[in-house]
Amino acid sequence: MSSTPSKHFMKQSSKLLLEDLRKEREELEDLGELDITTILGSDFDDDSISAADQELIKEALIKGYDLRQYSKDVENNLNQMDKMTINDYFQERDNFLTLYTQIQVVDGVLETLETMLNNYYNDLKSIGSEMNSLQERSMSMNHKLNNRKLFDEKLSKFLDAVIIDPEFYSDLTNSKNGIDDYYISNLTKLDTKITLFDDYKKISPTICAMNEPQLSKLTVASIQKIQKYLATTLNSNFKKLAEKKQKQKQLANMGYLFQFLFKYSQYIASEVILSYVENNEKYFTSFYKAYVSALLKLLEDGAPGKNDFINIGTGKIKSLFNSTPSKNSNNNNNGQQQQQQQQQQLHTTFSMGNRCELLVKEVLELPPIEPPQSSSSIPFLEAALEFIPIVNTNNNNSNSNSNNNSKESGKELPSVKYSFDQLFRSMIYFLMDILGSETLFVKDFFLGGEDIILSIFTRSINHLVEVTENYLANSYDVVGLVLMISMLYRYRSMMNERGVNALDKPFDRLIAMISNRFVKLFSLYLDHIKNTSIKDLKAGISCNSPHYVIRKYADFITTIQAVSANIPTQCECQNILCKAVAELKDSCNGLINRLVQEIESKDDQIIFLANNYAIVVQSIQEYVVSSNGTGGTATNGDIIPPDQDITIKPFYKSFQSVAKKYVDTQIANLKYLSHFISFSWEWGPLVESNVKIDLKENPSFNTSNVTKILHAFEQNWRSAIAAIRNNSINHFSQCQYAQTQIFNLVITEIYTCYRMLAIIIDKYFDSLKSDPNFKSDKIIDEMKEMNPSLNLKYIYQE
Repeated sequence: MSSTPSKHFMKQSSKLLLEDLRKEREELEDLGELDITTILGSDFDDDSISAADQELIKEALIKGYDLRQYSKDVENNLNQMDKMTINDYFQERDNFLTLYTQIQVVDGVLETLETMLNNYYNDLKSIGSEMNSLQERSMSMNHKLNNRKLFDEKLSKFLDAVIIDPEFYSDLTNSKNGIDDYYISNLTKLDTKITLFDDYKKISPTICAMNEPQLSKLTVASIQKIQKYLATTLNSNFKKLAEKKQKQKQLANMGYLFQFLFKYSQYIASEVILSYVENNEKYFTSFYKAYVSALLKLLEDGAPGKNDFINIGTGKIKSLFNSTPSKNSNNNNNGQQQQQQQQQQLHTTFSMGNRCELLVKEVLELPPIEPPQSSSSIPFLEAALEFIPIVNTNNNNSNSNSNNNSKESGKELPSVKYSFDQLFRSMIYFLMDILGSETLFVKDFFLGGEDIILSIFTRSINHLVEVTENYLANSYDVVGLVLMISMLYRYRSMMNERGVNALDKPFDRLIAMISNRFVKLFSLYLDHIKNTSIKDLKAGISCNSPHYVIRKYADFITTIQAVSANIPTQCECQNILCKAVAELKDSCNGLINRLVQEIESKDDQIIFLANNYAIVVQSIQEYVVSSNGTGGTATNGDIIPPDQDITIKPFYKSFQSVAKKYVDTQIANLKYLSHFISFSWEWGPLVESNVKIDLKENPSFNTSNVTKILHAFEQNWRSAIAAIRNNSINHFSQCQYAQTQIFNLVITEIYTCYRMLAIIIDKYFDSLKSDPNFKSDKIIDEMKEMNPSLNLKYIYQE
């Protein structure tokens, strides 16, 4: 603890302070004469003196103060201040002493606090060391625990793998125990034991050697039991396909049986596969052959034959598009009524009908045709394969209802007959059904591929090819062939979408066979068209209706176009069809030109050509509309105009040219409009081209003549259109398309001439605008009401 400072110390400090003041004063006396430079320094910058100080100095100099006296006064003031300061210090000495004492006390407290903190810090260091030690011990104990757990786990695995529990052995070998999920679970454990056993031989060869014989016996016993079970289950011959599919679904969930067998005895696994392939190949072959044989009994009689072409002299004309023979013979060519009946029947017979419905998705996915029970020794499948959706239609329901009614009444109704393309669809679909089902099972159970499937179905596929080949040898149904090709492409696409590719090569083989037959038959048909005698066709010529041959081939072109829309564009078959359509169009054009030469009247020739060209355009357009613009004739659902459709375009252009001639002829026959038409076309283009017309040099170009023309037009133009329309109805009674187009052309022609006449009046005969017969755009409105679809602009519309 420090002592209080003595009075001697205080006096000594005051004495030192006075000495310092004295020294400063002596230094000031040594300065001598004082001026502003001496006081502030010679090198002092005047700019650094504040403005207030400068004013004081300036005032002192003006008043003439003595700076030395002023300095002494300042010194006396400072001495006085020093004395007063020292006096103040002496008066506060007690406070200073108290402050010093307090500082000493605080210093002692801080020293004590420092000691405490140092001790606390040392304690913390000791605690941290202990925590590190505890952490190291904990990690060591955790590591030992993990090692013991790992050891316990490995030991448990080792014991499970090496030791065979008697109960476990009994569960796997007891013949009374069937194969179920519990058995498969034990089989999985056995697989694990076998897998780990070889590794554990290195660790404990003695223990493993003791248990190895028992494990081997258990493995052999399991293999034998699985082999026996699969041989019995997989090779069962079910009477119904539905039962076989149901059993396969159950086996698919037990695929581990074959995996175990393949893992530990590939030889026996191969035997199981070979046995399965052999038995199922026999089963499906006999099943499929029986089904195809039953279907062929439903094939309709009277299919198109070699002589069933366009020849009308044989009396045996049949359809290329269905197998219904024409009931109308033409042995007697006399009588206009008999000819019309024959032409009407031929048109119906040669039309496409509903055969294109075979390519509709819902129809393609219908269940196969079910033969009558009496025609087949096998029960028909009860349900189609699940991966191909089944869509029931009214026709199918009606058939099923009729079958049910027949069963209920105990009477068997006559079986329905089908064309070969319909039977072919069922043959293909039935094969897809059973093959697709087997493919799914083989992938799930055997982990196999197409080699197993092809081995099972090779004979069935060959039988289908053989039946198709026999049919093609005597088939003359060109449309049926194209339908079959299109069906094959559609079905192959469906199978590929579901991951089944086993039928790709067989389908390609069938497509090639059918395409070759199509090319051969089509060439034969074209040659027949070219070589057909006009004498044989002359009886069917009537200028007021399309020739029945042209009707047939118009439908034929439409059919080819409709069916080819379902065939991929980048394939040889599509090129064959495109070439066939092009050749058919050329042959059809050639035949029309040959037939028209048999008509003497030029007017009748025009009507005949218009009828025949229009029927081709109409047939194709009817297909486009009915199919909602599909089949390559539309883009984004919008129907392509006939002048842009490459299929219709040649016939459309020919029809437009002939129709224009027909309209011109009809208008020329109307004497009260002939002057109006000729005048408008003579002067209208010149006036519209702003060619100046001299009225003096053209006496017919006068107000009187135009007034007569305007009056005749106003009185007769409506009746003229009605007369031409009535004539077109008579001349094109069997072709609505021709009637519509002719009517549109008549209105357009009269509108064009009237518009030119109105322009002539506007530029040269302004006075006629007030004529009551000049109604300007009101007539255009009447024409628009006759056909709103025509784009008729008003006379003064820009």
